[in-house]
Amino acid sequence: MIGIVVDVGTGDLLVENGGLVMGETSHQVIEHALRAFRGEYREHPLLGAEADKQRNSVGSRLWCVRAKQMCKACGVTVKQVSIEDNNTIVVR
Repeated sequence: MIGIVVDVGTGDLLVENGGLVMGETSHQVIEHALRAFRGEYREHPLLGAEADKQRNSVGSRLWCVRAKQMCKACGVTVKQVSIEDNNTIVVR
């Protein structure tokens, strides 16, 4: 997936030589889909896996399946979404 790249450190648009940088954005799309809250994107009110709500709870397989579906709805096909023992979300 090609699009406008966001700077990982600041979250701002990446600018080089006075212009926006175009590049691979699949990882950005996955991050936004997993971190977004439902209703955050007006055009797609059901989009958002609300990963921040999972921070202090026990990860469920149902949440992982829904997160995988959210990524697919955004145009990025992933093989697996899982939550490890230390509450780290892993996308493969």
